[in-house]
Amino acid sequence: MQLVQTMGTGATVTALQRGDADLGFVLADVAYFANLSLGEHHDTSLEPLRGIAALQTAPVHLLTRRGLVIQQVSDLRGLDVRMNAAFASQALLAQLVFNAYGLDLANLRRRPLIADLIVRAGNLDGDAAFVTGYYPANAVRTAARLGAQLMPIDGPILEHLRREYPFVRSVSIPANTYEGQHASVKTIGVDRLLVCRADLDQRLAHDLTQQFLNALPAVFGSVRTSPRLLDLDQMAATPIPLHKGAAQYYRERELTP
Repeated sequence: MQLVQTMGTGATVTALQRGDADLGFVLADVAYFANLSLGEHHDTSLEPLRGIAALQTAPVHLLTRRGLVIQQVSDLRGLDVRMNAAFASQALLAQLVFNAYGLDLANLRRRPLIADLIVRAGNLDGDAAFVTGYYPANAVRTAARLGAQLMPIDGPILEHLRREYPFVRSVSIPANTYEGQHASVKTIGVDRLLVCRADLDQRLAHDLTQQFLNALPAVFGSVRTSPRLLDLDQMAATPIPLHKGAAQYYRERELTP
């Protein structure tokens, strides 16, 4: 296996679509819209993505600065919202959320968010920040220590997003994950996916899926990653079609006592 570094998830998707890579890790919304775009533009020069496994869910952290009193997300209209630059899908995911609350990104004073600059002068840099990442996220932890508050994404808006977009998950950030957060916060999240190109050999995809799942206990026992967000029973539930080889392995696994 050869490990290839890419500049963000967009470059990973392009490499898979062009056949320059066989496997890659991307967020579920990126994979979903990449396939959707191919279908809409009828581009036959690129291959669609296929799923191998759905991994941990990365929650959305919607933060507001200390001293900002607002009742709901729609109250952010006209305010300065920072967005995490770590994921290529950040602006897209933020747009889906804000549109659901009746906000257009044009109503917000958007600026890029660099994780190390989430706080400035002892407070959240800007009025709000939209950060996607596994909890506890270091940047969010720093902001919470300085009084930033998590806002929920819940109720009819959450259900609307789940109906409209198959990659949206319902997630709760447990109480006391961050300083000053005394109750659990309901929000949305997106899975990180292991994906491959559609024309990958079926037997190879089958064996890769098997070996990957077999290796997970050792991986999560040796790295500092939270296994509580990984549901082994839902790994086949990718929002894009499974590769035929992966689907074959999951069927065999169901039949194995």
